[in-house]
Amino acid sequence: MSCYDAAVTAKKTILVLDDDPAVRHMLQVVLQQDGHAVVAAGDVPSALAQCEVQLPDVMIVDLMLPIEDGEMFLREFRRRWRQTEVPVILLSASTARNEIARRLHVEATLPKPFLAEDLREIVKALARDHESVAAV
Repeated sequence: MSCYDAAVTAKKTILVLDDDPAVRHMLQVVLQQDGHAVVAAGDVPSALAQCEVQLPDVMIVDLMLPIEDGEMFLREFRRRWRQTEVPVILLSASTARNEIARRLHVEATLPKPFLAEDLREIVKALARDHESVAAV
């Protein structure tokens, strides 16, 4: 295995931002089964506080949150950590999620409800793409 292959298959720290405890739990279980470290938050202030402690390698962000939404979180994250590129998966039941993702420059979307295999494929692809860009 080359150094590049090892970097791509390395397990990631993934921030999960979703206000629904059942969805957070499902995401945690699937991602942890794959060996990833998961940091979960139910609201924007908690997610930003987690990022202060450790920046994630990938973020899964629910679009529709009470009080402050996923879009607000992404704006604030990008304001605070301008030099950091963290791939984002936008999680939403909204039929407009793809258009919103383009507007927010988000790398991927995942519909609610989602299949565990779809989540795994997206995380793997984003981690691989992000590592290859970082290696250039």
